Amino acid sequence: MPPAVPERATALAQVFRPYRDVLAVRGVVLLELVGSLGRVPLFMAGIVCVLHVVQTLGLGYGPAGLVGAAATVGTAVSSPWRGRVVDRYGLRRALVPTVLAQAACWSVAPFLPYAGLLVVSFVAGALGPPVFTVVRQSLAVVVPPERRRTAFSLDAVLVEFSYMVGPAAGTAIALGFSTAVAMLVVGAAQVVAAAALFVLDPPLRSAPDDGRHHGAATGGGHRVWTSALLLAMACAFAADLVLSATDIGIVARLREEGAVGWTGLVLAVWAAGSVVGGLVHGVLPRAVPPWLLVACLGVATVPLTVLHGPLALALGAFVAGLFCAPVISATVDLVAHGVHESVRGRAMGWHAAATTVGAAAGAPLAGAVGDAGGPGAPFLVVGLLGLGAGAVTAAVARRTRLRPRFP
Repeated sequence: MPPAVPERATALAQVFRPYRDVLAVRGVVLLELVGSLGRVPLFMAGIVCVLHVVQTLGLGYGPAGLVGAAATVGTAVSSPWRGRVVDRYGLRRALVPTVLAQAACWSVAPFLPYAGLLVVSFVAGALGPPVFTVVRQSLAVVVPPERRRTAFSLDAVLVEFSYMVGPAAGTAIALGFSTAVAMLVVGAAQVVAAAALFVLDPPLRSAPDDGRHHGAATGGGHRVWTSALLLAMACAFAADLVLSATDIGIVARLREEGAVGWTGLVLAVWAAGSVVGGLVHGVLPRAVPPWLLVACLGVATVPLTVLHGPLALALGAFVAGLFCAPVISATVDLVAHGVHESVRGRAMGWHAAATTVGAAAGAPLAGAVGDAGGPGAPFLVVGLLGLGAGAVTAAVARRTRLRPRFP
């Protein structure tokens, strides 16, 4: 019996060997380290601003939500434009305004009235560190095509860990010291993140480009709007809408049942499911199309409608979470393979805009549906929307004869 243990360990190591191969690629470990550290303050910012508006300014959750919405709109509007700037001028020149804007916005934000905070939130969101897009764009360059799915899956898993750390750290600082201190910490961390990207300057093209080659400013005539990008954006929008609505739905269901104290645990189990799903997705022998993953995410979300009690809800959330990281990494993979690298920054920017808008739409949709049909209704509605979006995008992919060339 004892020899079976090392044999199983060896078999498991062989299964997850693709991750070891990805991490062995020069520059990947440092890139993911900088990316993970850079995402933490991005996830801190939302909860810190909510606590500041509610506790320090004495306003309600509605006005607090508008501050988050202003930052979201800024991010969504600027993402495609910033991707174009990176493609045209390079990462370092694109990051200079980011460092200046984050330092200026977050240093004054704690001392502004509500109206001023709205404006600053929009500017800070529009000129936030482009950590998500830059890390993914660089992975598409440094990692061989046959390992990109594994690399993007690993990146999606690390995003989940940043999501676990960010809000918890922001809440701890705000409650332990003050919301003003927490906002200053967020600002300092944003500046450090942007500065780290500036110093690292990860490669975003397979060949060095000094910006003087013909077509450097235009992408060499390569199209950004490919069918792959459009389908990836549609899937990313639908997936983030489902995820955002599910987040709100879980909180509402637990609040209705008087189990608010279980919220953190249920959300952590949900995130754990995403981590497991992401790790498995990265080592599958063949890629799963994003439209199928969106449909699976929708189907897995529907049962949450009838689950009651924190333990049952946690189990259902774990199952639904299995498709979270995979669907996001699959859409990124589709973009990376579906556009030329000279316009990949713009394409990743549009992808980021789609995810941002989807996440922003999910919360109010869940609120409206929950008010009308009860706390279980959002799971049913967005689950069916996810299933429908997966079916429609699958039909479009078949009609356009889109056949992703990635393994």
